[in-house]
Amino acid sequence: MDKLGLIILAGGLSTRMGQPKALLPWINGESLISHALRKGLDADIQDILISIGDDEQLGLAIQTHIIDTLSNDEKNKVSIVRDSVGRCGPLGGLYSTLAVGTSSAYAVMAVDMPFMEMDLYYDWLYQVEHNDWNVIVPYSESGKSEPMAGIYRPYIASLIQSILVGENVSLHHALDVIGHVESIDATDFSWELSNINRFEDYQWARALAENEFRRVPLISVVASKRKTGKTTVVTRLVSELQKIGLSVGVVKSDKHGFQMDHEGTDTDLVYKAGADAVAIAGPTETAIRIRTKEQSNLYEISQFMPVDIVILETRSQGIAPIIEVTQEGYTEELISDPMDRVATIEIGKLDQDVPELVRHIQEMMRSLNGRRYC
Repeated sequence: MDKLGLIILAGGLSTRMGQPKALLPWINGESLISHALRKGLDADIQDILISIGDDEQLGLAIQTHIIDTLSNDEKNKVSIVRDSVGRCGPLGGLYSTLAVGTSSAYAVMAVDMPFMEMDLYYDWLYQVEHNDWNVIVPYSESGKSEPMAGIYRPYIASLIQSILVGENVSLHHALDVIGHVESIDATDFSWELSNINRFEDYQWARALAENEFRRVPLISVVASKRKTGKTTVVTRLVSELQKIGLSVGVVKSDKHGFQMDHEGTDTDLVYKAGADAVAIAGPTETAIRIRTKEQSNLYEISQFMPVDIVILETRSQGIAPIIEVTQEGYTEELISDPMDRVATIEIGKLDQDVPELVRHIQEMMRSLNGRRYC
């Protein structure tokens, strides 16, 4: 293969999401579009084409955002392409970019596939033992082909153009017409091939991304006022998560101070004598008491706990991903950022809300473990 370029499809109308996917915030200050773009730049792709659709207002917003995130050297590698054929969905974006492409082949990355990696495209290229192909398409665990993560020759643009004048302008139909399509087994990469269509999908995908590089994954439980029921929710979550095999730690803030040890015990006496830290190890539990000049950072404490997942209980806005606890009728007083908030739980609806929440956490933990140890 002479040269592999990258096409980022970012021009969808995002009707199910309710807002443009490309501009949704991701992690580390990135948006979904800048996250995808960074993957191509980090892989030293010299030819990156970004399809921004045919909606003028959306296209301008994406274009302005992209330009603001690039250095001058990076701008030379990136071209922004507006659809030359209107309202034809991903196939229209693919046609418009391939028609101006100069690389030997293009990896296609949908902007709503944030876990897709450039290395996979190169692996798939090497799996094809001959050069007589037009398209390389992975198929997922469900057996479904995933053309939004395929590799395409630019010379098929003329074939796509003839399809665009017909009634069926789906990518799957186009593959049938184009021919010489190589299928690649990608059943071990279901998370990489997953896309985010609904806001709930986006929230949990971002929760996974936030936790991926933490030593210990965490989730925050917050509330805007005292006596809302945070501890009730945390207790229920601990119980339910342990039932599915997860060890759970809890870190709680206390602005009023607390007394951990019993009055008159040996550890209490040496601590009062001035020891900066006291630890006691018993047959079934260990306790460490450390003197601090200011309140310790809850996140730092969580990362030293020998558990699968930590729940932070705090009245502050917490650390993403966040569960916010409310009483019935108080949803207008939510304090957490909706982009960080994966769930809102009314204290009177625990039996309804907790099972779904546990299911999402279990799925997140499975995906985390799969990505860390694959």
